[in-house]
Amino acid sequence: MMSLQDSNILQQFAALVRSACGPAEIRAFGSRARGNADPESDMDVCVVLERLDEAIDRRVMRLAWEVGFQNGIVLSTVTYSRDEFAKGPCAASPLVRTIIREGVAV
Repeated sequence: MMSLQDSNILQQFAALVRSACGPAEIRAFGSRARGNADPESDMDVCVVLERLDEAIDRRVMRLAWEVGFQNGIVLSTVTYSRDEFAKGPCAASPLVRTIIREGVAV
């Protein structure tokens, strides 16, 4: 189970992404989502947006860096458009299946 501190960081990041980029599906996955991270672990976060281009992807990465810097943690993001996540080739990938199965949504 994700720690309260990690959950708060994820919620802070999600609020900023939604404010800057519009509606988004946001899920933490990996060791922090499972609750078995060590202090040096990063937080893996999947961001699914209605529309995605290079500028939006850079904005999401910048927000991840800012939130991570403020909280002493690295946020590693993977970004997808809604169509890509649901219907694209990546929808069948092990990574996306893991995110759907284990991800903690906010």
